[in-house]
Amino acid sequence: MSVMLTKFESKSNRVKGPVRGVHIHPSRALLVTGGDDYKIKVWGTTSRNCIAILTGHSHYVMSAQFHPKEDLVVSASQDQTVRVWDISGLRKSTPNSAPGGTFDTFDTFSTVKYVLEGHDRGVNYATFHPTLPLIVSAADDRQIKIWRMSDTKAWEVDACRGHFNNVSTALFHPKHELIVSCGEDKT
Repeated sequence: MSVMLTKFESKSNRVKGPVRGVHIHPSRALLVTGGDDYKIKVWGTTSRNCIAILTGHSHYVMSAQFHPKEDLVVSASQDQTVRVWDISGLRKSTPNSAPGGTFDTFDTFSTVKYVLEGHDRGVNYATFHPTLPLIVSAADDRQIKIWRMSDTKAWEVDACRGHFNNVSTALFHPKHELIVSCGEDKT
């Protein structure tokens, strides 16, 4: 097996500091990154260009993930927030024959749909549930939070406690009602 490494950068869009997270879109030629410049960047994998910069966090962006089916991105930041971004404005009005259309340019800006506040320290990771309107987040406050989304709002459903140090990641199991987490407490 061979692996080809490709840089996704341009001089004007280079991150100043580490890139903390990357996620590939499940069905389109896109990837999303978050980093120490407090920005989320959406990249076209075909063009290798940054096609959108999502701003609004006030500290490092630790993770950014695409929704499995909708035009949404969820981000987690050390500013103690989880944000859900509507990226439907990135779609071209006349997609070409490529699967899912092309994303070489954007017509409108992406907007913050929800700002989820409730963690007492920086948030390290957030991701969508594969089929339900839920988000799970993991933070330095030693908590995992579950959030529910509707068309008009999002709110905290539950908080899970049990880690004795910062929680690095939390994921929904794809087929069972389980959340798996890992943290700096070596569990």
